[in-house]
Amino acid sequence: MKPPFIFLGSRAGAQRCQSRFRSRGGVKTKLRSAKIESANGRREEVAVEAGTGGRGALGEGGLGYGEMPGLVTMDEQSGVGSQELKKDRSNAQEGGARSLAHTASGHAHALPNGQVWPGENGIGPDGLPVTHGQIVALNGEHADISMDFARSEDPPRIEQPWRNEDSNKHLGKLMDRLAQQCYIDLNKTLTEMTAQDDAAAVVAPKVNGLSAQGLIDTSEVSLRKKRMLMDFAHDQRDRFTKTLVLSDWSRNAEEMANIIDVRVWQETQRNAYTFAANAIAATKFKSVGFKVPAPNIDGAMEVLGTGKASWVPDMGYLPPKRLTAKQLLKTLKNMNVTLATRLNLHEELPPHMNDFSIANGRATFTVPGEFDVDLSVADEETTSPFYFIDFRFLFSPSSNDLNEHIRAHLEFQTNRALAFKSLQGCYDFLHTFVLTHKINVLRSQGAELIREEWFDCIKVENMRRNLVVHYWASMPGPKNWIEIGISSGKKHTAGTVTSRNPTPRLSVRWFRKGQEVTDEILDFDWQTLSLKKCLMMVIGMHCFGKLGVARDGLHTLATENAANAVVEVELPLFETVAPEDCALQLHLPSMKKPLIVRLEPVTGLFSISPATNATVHSERILKSDPQVDVARLLASLSCAVVQERIRKQAELLDWQVVRLPVSAKPIFGQGVLQQTIFSAPGWCQQWALAVSCGLGGERWWAVQLSESKPSESSKTVAKEVIATRELPVKDVLSEKVLDASRATLLDIERLAVAEVSSTVLSQQLRSMRIPHQVEKPVAFANDGVDARQVSTGAVYLQFAALMRDVRDKSWEAWATDSVRISPKGIEASSEEMTADGKQTLVRHDLRLNLAPGKMKRLQQLLSNSRDRDVAMNGHGGLALRLRSPFGEPFVEHIRTRLRNLERLDRYVTTLQKMHYSLTTVSMAKLSFAYSDIAPVLHAQLAFASNGTGPMRLKLEPADSNPHQRIRVMLEQCVNGTAKEAFQLFAQLLTFTLPTLQALERIESIHMAPRKVIIRIRGAAWYSLAYKAPLPACAFSIRLRPKRQGNKTIAHWHVEHTKDQTDSAAIPEELAKGLKALWQAKGKGWVGVGSGAIADTTGIGAVLEKLDELVRASEVPLIAPEPEKPTGAVSKLPEQPPPLPPQAKEPQKKPAEELAAKAAKPPGSAKKKEPEYIELD
Repeated sequence: MKPPFIFLGSRAGAQRCQSRFRSRGGVKTKLRSAKIESANGRREEVAVEAGTGGRGALGEGGLGYGEMPGLVTMDEQSGVGSQELKKDRSNAQEGGARSLAHTASGHAHALPNGQVWPGENGIGPDGLPVTHGQIVALNGEHADISMDFARSEDPPRIEQPWRNEDSNKHLGKLMDRLAQQCYIDLNKTLTEMTAQDDAAAVVAPKVNGLSAQGLIDTSEVSLRKKRMLMDFAHDQRDRFTKTLVLSDWSRNAEEMANIIDVRVWQETQRNAYTFAANAIAATKFKSVGFKVPAPNIDGAMEVLGTGKASWVPDMGYLPPKRLTAKQLLKTLKNMNVTLATRLNLHEELPPHMNDFSIANGRATFTVPGEFDVDLSVADEETTSPFYFIDFRFLFSPSSNDLNEHIRAHLEFQTNRALAFKSLQGCYDFLHTFVLTHKINVLRSQGAELIREEWFDCIKVENMRRNLVVHYWASMPGPKNWIEIGISSGKKHTAGTVTSRNPTPRLSVRWFRKGQEVTDEILDFDWQTLSLKKCLMMVIGMHCFGKLGVARDGLHTLATENAANAVVEVELPLFETVAPEDCALQLHLPSMKKPLIVRLEPVTGLFSISPATNATVHSERILKSDPQVDVARLLASLSCAVVQERIRKQAELLDWQVVRLPVSAKPIFGQGVLQQTIFSAPGWCQQWALAVSCGLGGERWWAVQLSESKPSESSKTVAKEVIATRELPVKDVLSEKVLDASRATLLDIERLAVAEVSSTVLSQQLRSMRIPHQVEKPVAFANDGVDARQVSTGAVYLQFAALMRDVRDKSWEAWATDSVRISPKGIEASSEEMTADGKQTLVRHDLRLNLAPGKMKRLQQLLSNSRDRDVAMNGHGGLALRLRSPFGEPFVEHIRTRLRNLERLDRYVTTLQKMHYSLTTVSMAKLSFAYSDIAPVLHAQLAFASNGTGPMRLKLEPADSNPHQRIRVMLEQCVNGTAKEAFQLFAQLLTFTLPTLQALERIESIHMAPRKVIIRIRGAAWYSLAYKAPLPACAFSIRLRPKRQGNKTIAHWHVEHTKDQTDSAAIPEELAKGLKALWQAKGKGWVGVGSGAIADTTGIGAVLEKLDELVRASEVPLIAPEPEKPTGAVSKLPEQPPPLPPQAKEPQKKPAEELAAKAAKPPGSAKKKEPEYIELD
């Protein structure tokens, strides 16, 4: 069977194709015609041949129109098929595919250029049969198809850019949206149906449950509901029907996509043809200006050679005669007369053209600030029109010489206006022309400003004949602009009628933040045009308005905080300064320089000086947030500037800023805009120094902090303010507080330390129920007082309530009942080491008056003392310096200090009674000389700094003082708890001195061979032991007190040690000598049979005699023998308890009574005894 071919084209083309085909192929088959509806709606004729050979019409011109075939309708097709197609929409595409497949199986496929399918038998163009191995082309060439057809080169693929476009949507998503919209519309319809219920409708009565009309529904509401439901169903049916059609087409999506690919490719080719044609036309149009006419060389040579051109026709005109000077002057005079007559008598001049002058045959009309125009007439007839002569601008900047094209246009339009509307039309045209030109001049100035310093700050736009200039274009928020245009000149005033036509004029509208400003009058200079001056005027008014709002807001804030007398806000008048000099000055008393706020005219940004970190931060906020409250921000900024100045000075003092998790502004009261909390050096963690700033000034506080428990989210320990104490800075420092200098901050710190100390002391006194009164700091009236001596207030309390000992019934107050305690600040050198490191001590001055007759001796010594911690005067005034840890209670320290002073008085009294020479008397140490015989012996007691620690004893000279042997025991004695401990210590110095001196002499005699050993058993009990080659023996030297009446007397007992195991080894001569010594007596000593008793004058003689006896009994060494244990004593007696001995005798009376008894003469005793030494 022959392969079919299809011709796409018009019916005439199909007939031509049929005749040509018949002539070439020799086939007389009639072509069947069909109609094709293209995609663009064109209907074309189609010729279809079922079987033919040779050259097909498809390859020759079938696709010449470039149209994509759409729906193909064959003439022979019956109507039944179309009806069946409509009934079965789902199988429409499948049926078409099956018909195409059937055609492909029954006939050979038609190929371009008349090719036939391989493997099919057919007839070639010359009528010869075509077998499997041959193929015939239309151009008459024979192609060998012995190779496999599958390996032939495929045609290039068509580009498919439309498949990946974003406009393609998934069909499933479309169906989901359609179902969702259907559900929404259903709910909406049901809601509207419910709302249609007519509660007031009258319902007809029913009989047996049926209405009178039977089954006919006549209710308007019901019918409306049914109509709404039917409309909903109809709309949804249409939507889903369209979706069904789309779903049917989507079953053959790939085939449809291929058709679309071809269609897109065809459109691309068609557009390429159109673009090429347009490009060629544009090139030809642009090349017109480059065309140069062919030069006429012959004509040029003739004109240059002869001065004539033979080809130019001669019209035969006679040239007019030239006018002479007189004729010309006469003509001009006549024209002047004609113009004057006509303008003064016949013409109705426009109101704006009344100013004119006539000269040289022309009338010059002057419109001030706009133009000069020269007009003239060519005829004396009053109805003849004026003619345009010349034109000049009367504003600057403008051009004196007009462009030829502009002049020609201007002359034509002016003459036309003069011809139709005479002078009024001339004025209207020229006036409008000048106004438009002025706007153009301003527009060109705006473009020049953008290229210069106003780059990216203004924006110039054209809106018809209006000029719109946006200023501060880079600022966020609503925009600002001015609009310059031509208004009609009509006055919109009710009840007024204008007698003449309004004249257009230049007008300006100002929009600020998107809103038109109607209460400001912009008086621009339209004669000397300067867009920059216009902008500066508008920007100046804008800046003044913004700064004025800020000024009013600051006054309002100052009024709310009662700070009108403190805050100084100045803003100059707008008429007196230039826009760039318009500045708002804000000054607080503590500010060194006023805060100057400006608005940059070009950028619109705020500029605040002097430049600091706070001002830079505020400028950043004003730039980013156009809705910020400028007045409150400036108020906060002024306080921040003061705070920053204080912080800089605080850094020099090593104050550390304390960060709080929550703002403490509510704690410091209303009106606080800035607040900072400092931790001063040496302050404990519970107290800090704070400053709060507002428009009313700054206020200083001493705040008490507490550490809150760390939360689960953050493991850090946060601090919070639990109490505040305002410092009376203004009352004390007066004007000095305005100068935030280093000295001022030091004074404030002293006030804070005093406030904290007074607060802590007052709280402790209140808890102890001690009456007291707090005195507030006051300012010094004398200007010559040193700035460091700041009044810090004081606390007054009762001495008796503070020092009374409830357990001591005999206690008497040794001072008056008023004690004044005033804090004096932190001293840098007063630091002590604790477990946590350095602890700062606060100095307090305690002042009181001694009771009459109290501490007379101490008063005499301290009156001329250089001790900085204690001072007395001749009138009984006493001043003590205390140092206590900062922020801690110190009432007990005050008591301890006063008790130490009372103790010092007792010590001085005791030493003076014993006739010791006092060298140093102070609260830190007590030094005295207790021996006048050379070398002079000194003792020094160093008191503990806290007043409660043990005293340290220092003996001088350190290398030759005999008491160095018992220094530790003497120190224990003086630190004893007994009331007479110091008295006993002082007496021991006297009693033990001769004994220790004698022992040193004995030791020095036996120093070389080391034959004697001195052991210290106690402060008043020693042991003297000898060893070989001397007789091994030991002696006990002990001071024993004895009560005698009201006195207690003491004497030294020297005796041989009784419990020695080797007592039989004592030489006989030594035993005899000891017996004789124990029975003898001398000055200050006496033997008692078993030993000797001596006083301080005789103890030395006894010990020397004893040493002579032992040395006289020295046994010469015959053979070396092993050295025996130290001394000859096998077991020494136990060391007695430390002095005083009254501890073992509680039944004895106090030392005062014993001393009174010891004052009796020694002769009163019944037995004969040596002289005794009294304790007192």
